[in-house]
Amino acid sequence: MYGRANVPHGLMFHHFTDAKHPAGQGAITADQFSDMLRYAGLQRILSPETWKQKARSGRLAPGDLCITFDDALLCQYEIAKPVLDDLGLQAFWFVYSGVFEGRADRLEIYRHYRTTRFQDVDAFYEAFFRSLSCSVHRDQYHAARSEFANLSYLKEFGFYSDTDRLFRYLRDRILGPSGYFEAMDQMIEGDPSYSRSKAGEALWMKQHHLKQLYESGHEIGLHSYTHPTSIADLPTDEQRAEYEKNLTHLQKALGVTPDTMSHPCGSYNEETLVVLRNMDVKMGFVSSMKLVDDPLCLPRQDHSNIAIEMGMR
Repeated sequence: MYGRANVPHGLMFHHFTDAKHPAGQGAITADQFSDMLRYAGLQRILSPETWKQKARSGRLAPGDLCITFDDALLCQYEIAKPVLDDLGLQAFWFVYSGVFEGRADRLEIYRHYRTTRFQDVDAFYEAFFRSLSCSVHRDQYHAARSEFANLSYLKEFGFYSDTDRLFRYLRDRILGPSGYFEAMDQMIEGDPSYSRSKAGEALWMKQHHLKQLYESGHEIGLHSYTHPTSIADLPTDEQRAEYEKNLTHLQKALGVTPDTMSHPCGSYNEETLVVLRNMDVKMGFVSSMKLVDDPLCLPRQDHSNIAIEMGMR
């Protein structure tokens, strides 16, 4: 029996793998996805519409669950959706819009690169750290490695290894977007057999996928425009632009105005919540089980934690 029934929450999924979509860190198969949903309890999983109705009226029960997907990944549509169809379930799909308007998400490209060009994620980390140590960021890198040992950065996410945490600390807190992009682009440019354009075609849904999901009873919600890893660090005007451009795209694509969202990488601050309320967004999800008394910060359980509980990892 799924052991986290004390509060209603979302189940959070990202990457899936099969013969077409490569296996990478955290990616699961269709069978594993089905097993996780059954383990959590199919009878407990609400449709997005029922979840929203119960949430609005304060009637969500401790055992209530919903299914959520972030990032508009094609593997979700091609691998996870058929499982949902077979089980008669619908989900929330939180979409960032830049990828639908010609702006490929570098973070997802980078993930694809490390998944397909390295034996495993640790081999990538080794190459990344080695590259940093010989780059213009070498002094920052060495200083960060020394101070990291005394930090608890991301320790609340038990499925991250210490090396996962170090990588994310370097990426999000030391290098920042521009430094990280520079470091990764340098690695990719040194690998002429890797094609960003081909990767992009394989990674994300197209507009017609969103429409088919919506017409099948699924909920499409906001997830920013460019998917910053730390949107809370952006000025309020930039945060507003991220969500307003996201909203405009989905309004045009679906003919409706979304009123649900999830916070990219779980990042938000009080200004983010004000921006969302002013846009009449009614409900949001974070990326952990941390409890916050705000309908824009509902908890979610990462599927990796469920996999650990099931003994899959």
